Amino acid sequence: MDAPLLSVFKTILIYSIFILASPITTFFISKIFIFEGILGASPLTSNVWSAVFAVVVLHIAVGMYIYRAYFEADKSKPAVKTD
Repeated sequence: MDAPLLSVFKTILIYSIFILASPITTFFISKIFIFEGILGASPLTSNVWSAVFAVVVLHIAVGMYIYRAYFEADKSKPAVKTD
């Protein structure tokens, strides 16, 4: 594999794992430790708020990927020579 292709694959793999794992861990950590543990909320309420937090974290993760992809595309464009 070429070095640029390996770099692209590594970036996509890391972001894919992050996009998959971060909402799941956010859901369970916020549900168990924050809402049911510290706040003592009911199971239904803790599920709803944990899902809201997981969706917010998912949007942040996807936004980070889009931001990285957008600015990586700007770097790879060749410079245009003007006289």
